[in-house]
Amino acid sequence: MPSNSSAQDGNSSQQNQFNSNGNTEPHQCAVSDQITDCVALTNVATLGAGPGYAALQSMLGQTQSQNILMANMVSAQKQNAMIGMTTMTQSILQLINRRNH
Repeated sequence: MPSNSSAQDGNSSQQNQFNSNGNTEPHQCAVSDQITDCVALTNVATLGAGPGYAALQSMLGQTQSQNILMANMVSAQKQNAMIGMTTMTQSILQLINRRNH
């Protein structure tokens, strides 16, 4: 008997797909406004994310380049300071070792 009732449920759902006029054209399925809004917002968010990601990648590349530039500037400043100290030390040693005439 339970299989018979499920068959009747299937038949009733199939009968709901037909127009009340008796035509065999199926009803058009109504879509909820919430689903439509959700899909529209998802599509807009996807379209809007592309330029944002491109700008982010550009800024990230620029930041990394500036970090490397600053690191190179600090390294060059340190090397120049060492060369300056070495040159000053050598110059003072030459002045001290020079014979006074």
